[in-house]
Amino acid sequence: MSRLYEITESPTVTAGAYSAKDAVGGLLTFEGAASIYRGSGTLRKVVLINQAGVADVLNLVLFDRTFTAAADNAAFDPSDADLLNCIGRISIAAADYEVLADNAVATVLLEFPFVLAANGTSLFGQLFNETTPVAYVATTDVTVKLTIER
Repeated sequence: MSRLYEITESPTVTAGAYSAKDAVGGLLTFEGAASIYRGSGTLRKVVLINQAGVADVLNLVLFDRTFTAAADNAAFDPSDADLLNCIGRISIAAADYEVLADNAVATVLLEFPFVLAANGTSLFGQLFNETTPVAYVATTDVTVKLTIER
């Protein structure tokens, strides 16, 4: 019997400007994304909350095991060895956002099955920006929520 689980991560971001293709925050660890019995699941939804009210074009790159993440506000460039463990990329487009008075929320609905590394239960990822975004105001401006069926 499958169930839906929501896992939330809030990376620490730079209160300031980024360049295109920079990592936004550090390593994201989505603990309990898969059961210890199956090691797999289906990502159903990504919600990105931006408290700065910006509709940034971001990408969430996911890995089946931990990896050496880029430092926040540095070029996102995983090693060739780490990239072999990449299970995909989810694009968060400007059109996915609803920009409100002083914040914004993006929703991406998915059918994204995944299998983790042997005995793995956590999904790992990192955000990077597609273009040069408007600067974040606070280091806590970004939150990522995954809804996973496992």
